[in-house]
Amino acid sequence: MSGGELLHTVATYAAVGSSAVVGLVVIALSPGRPERADPVIRGWCNAVLAAAGVREDVQGLENLPAGTCVLVCNHQSNFDAPFVFTRLPKHIRFVAKREIYRIPIFGAAVKAMGNIRVERTGSDADHQRIEAAVQQVRTRTSILFFAEGTRSTDGKLRPFKKGAAILATDAQVPIVPVAVAGAHEITPKGGLWVHSGRPLVLRVGKPIPTTGLTRDDRDSLTEQAHDAVAALLEEGNRRVEEMLRT
Repeated sequence: MSGGELLHTVATYAAVGSSAVVGLVVIALSPGRPERADPVIRGWCNAVLAAAGVREDVQGLENLPAGTCVLVCNHQSNFDAPFVFTRLPKHIRFVAKREIYRIPIFGAAVKAMGNIRVERTGSDADHQRIEAAVQQVRTRTSILFFAEGTRSTDGKLRPFKKGAAILATDAQVPIVPVAVAGAHEITPKGGLWVHSGRPLVLRVGKPIPTTGLTRDDRDSLTEQAHDAVAALLEEGNRRVEEMLRT
């Protein structure tokens, strides 16, 4: 590791460590109007990305619908969530694993924000939480699923779980495919070091309509979303290679 990467790693952990202070602000702002916390969260996410020294490329924002939607994205690294949250100009909340809620202060902030907690087991409790989110999605909040269920260990796309399709059809809102490329090379799952100066690429695809569809269509809709994210990820990977040559 170079001296520059060491400095960026230290700076990134320092930015992440400020989540305790940021979390208290988010907890105070979120009750009743959780969107009030968005500027604070975006500021923190931007600080993390800046500390990591990534080189960004974002395309496809014009594909975002005017109203709410369900976003489905691949998952390569801990940088995926802050990158997507800050670069998509929508009021977004996440489907988050239960382990996150156990982190002192940060977990309380994640809950206060209105994110959806899941066990990642496909249990009845998970389905009930998805059902409870329907009105939230219909009226004010776009929900992002890292549809593989966990971070990829090699950066390659894994099969999708069906929760995004279920929520989108229940709420009758479109699914928007999103892909992040290059994040695995910055910090892979289980990695500690931040490899700074590398490209981080975001691609947003065209919405997949769900009007008139039901839960019976969840398998085909999940496959359609997976194919769309796969194509975006391939495009993003090509862009990462181009940026590495410049």
